[in-house]
Amino acid sequence: MRHMQKCMPQRSGNSYMNNSIKIKINNREVTVSAGSMILEAAAKLNINIPTLCYLNGYERFTSCMICVVHELNSDRLVPSCSMPAAEGMEIETDNEKVREARKDALDFLLSEHVGDCEAPCRRACPANMDIPLMIRQIKEKRFADAIVTIKRDIALPAVLGRICPAPCEKACNRKSYDSPVSICYLKKFAADVDLDLGSPYRPEIKNKSGKKVAIIGAGPTGLSAAYYLLQDGHDCFIFDQNPQPGGMLRYGVPDEKLPKPVLDSEIHQISGLGAHFHQGQTLGKDIRLDELKNKYDAVVLAVGTIEPGVFENSGLELSNRGIVINKRTFTTAVPGVFAGGNAVGESKMAIRALAHGKGISYSVNQFLNNAPITGPPRRFDSRMGKLSEDEIKTLSVSSVSSVAKINFIEAIKESSRCFNCDCGKATSCRLRQYAQEYHASQQRFKPGDRRKFERIIQHDQVIYEPGKCIKCGLCVQITKKAGEKFGLAFVNRGFAARIGTPFKEPLSQGLKKTAEECIKACPTGAMSYIRK
Repeated sequence: MRHMQKCMPQRSGNSYMNNSIKIKINNREVTVSAGSMILEAAAKLNINIPTLCYLNGYERFTSCMICVVHELNSDRLVPSCSMPAAEGMEIETDNEKVREARKDALDFLLSEHVGDCEAPCRRACPANMDIPLMIRQIKEKRFADAIVTIKRDIALPAVLGRICPAPCEKACNRKSYDSPVSICYLKKFAADVDLDLGSPYRPEIKNKSGKKVAIIGAGPTGLSAAYYLLQDGHDCFIFDQNPQPGGMLRYGVPDEKLPKPVLDSEIHQISGLGAHFHQGQTLGKDIRLDELKNKYDAVVLAVGTIEPGVFENSGLELSNRGIVINKRTFTTAVPGVFAGGNAVGESKMAIRALAHGKGISYSVNQFLNNAPITGPPRRFDSRMGKLSEDEIKTLSVSSVSSVAKINFIEAIKESSRCFNCDCGKATSCRLRQYAQEYHASQQRFKPGDRRKFERIIQHDQVIYEPGKCIKCGLCVQITKKAGEKFGLAFVNRGFAARIGTPFKEPLSQGLKKTAEECIKACPTGAMSYIRK
């Protein structure tokens, strides 16, 4: 790693006497006891320094090198967790040199990281719905929770469950084993259960913002945008040229494939949130873009087709596909005007249209709140790529056998077929958090052949995935301190080193008392709870 020196504490003379010393961190002075580490001194100033291998109360292992800081007097990068503060030190914790070194360290750690942050099914879903979570909730008969998970990303799940071409199922790892999990049917099942209730799920609505949004088009993009904008407290007025809302869902899909009562029920849910529908209103004839811009705080163009001349002299940039937008933010060349769905490029995938609507709502909400328009956030996503036949078999261990045909009665059993390919710590993994923050690359130091994916389940609480382990040694120290009979230890040496139970004992013998503590301390998803 460039610019990096690994420095360990110097223990000599009176280094650890109880006198105090003064140092500067980020140009702020702090007094600490002699022998205090730079990391501890920074904490006194409420300055956060990232760490992966450090845990208060345990030996400083100094392995991850994410905690490096810049000591200005010597112009060195030093590990803050194990470098003692010295009188007169001047430290910078976040400059270009530090960030570059931390990125180097993260790139190295990621180069041998074997694990997916997100399951392939979620990654393939244009709406990025948390499919594994939905499946687990259905498996546990938590149908009310399942519909909340679904509608966090998909506004019309009962509709999509019937007509979606299921790109998620095409990406399902189980497809290589026997047949993919029937994700769309499970989504349809949860949505139908919800609609059959006397009071279907209603999301929380924020306080009224006083802002008004005009949405042109009552198809899937416009309906989806309204569904999420209404939750943000904005009033939505939907204009559409057809007699009834639904767009291509109503006028382009046969009744036998999508019964209209199902569509009506889900549109009714959006209407119940406060959407105002104005049908029989044609853009360029009954309503004009310039008039809408003057009357409303933002305009969303979700029209299915664009008539020639409608946007002439509008300021919008057009191509042979449709309205030109920033694909990240859905903004057009005209401030306050956003576009998506078939207005920017023809597609027959309703899930894509719904995903556009949700993305548009995110950017419109930022615009209405005078915030920078960045679009929906994107998280760092570690990817293993294609799995071998043996690796697929490893995933299959905790799932049930194939179900040839699914119906509502079999939904629980079908959900049990899921391999749970997503990471058990997808939201709390600090390696992922810092990879995002420092724009780390998993490909920069990529070896020729990646390590084999492993998932070890030898404990009633713990899943251990060695490929995600960064060898921080925290679990080894925890089991030793707790007096575990076997505990955990480093097995092998050098690059082949890994964490394991001594004498080839199962994990259940190594973690008799400390499973919860080890899972909590693990900075990655190497150790996580079994998701039952």
